[in-house]
Amino acid sequence: MARHARCAMVRAVLVGLVPATLLHGCAALPIAALGGAILESGAGAVVKTGTEYTTTGAAHRTFMVPMNAVRAAVLQAFHRASLTVDSQQQPEEDEALITATLKHRSVRVRLTAFSESLTGMTLVVKRNAFVKDRATSSELLEQIEQVLAENPTFARSLHRTPPENPAASPRY
Repeated sequence: MARHARCAMVRAVLVGLVPATLLHGCAALPIAALGGAILESGAGAVVKTGTEYTTTGAAHRTFMVPMNAVRAAVLQAFHRASLTVDSQQQPEEDEALITATLKHRSVRVRLTAFSESLTGMTLVVKRNAFVKDRATSSELLEQIEQVLAENPTFARSLHRTPPENPAASPRY
């Protein structure tokens, strides 16, 4: 038994030392900077690039839409997804809080008006006190954006048309 434990420990040390030895002087490859992108490359691809996820599980997104319109879109998306809205609060003039429940999930949205036409949104979906649900957060964000896109007033600011001649490569 002691021999098996010793072999497992030697393997663990080798697995840690071999990459460290091979990459000891690789300053051109910022592993710490790439780590998050590599880990998140497949997750949340449906949600736009402007969506930011924190280590605590909160999703942050900024819309070029007034706060009242984003709040209405959140409520409409929650209605479509059959969420039960528990409370709506406006502790300050430029801030709104919405809480809702879903089967085995609690949802909290904080809207912050950065200006008359720019609104920040923080969305957290919790399974329990310790586990956040990023997949449900991503889907709710997508549905909120869909509701905003259905409004012709905001559709143009959400969906940018590609330029006529993108600068990807010259044509010869």
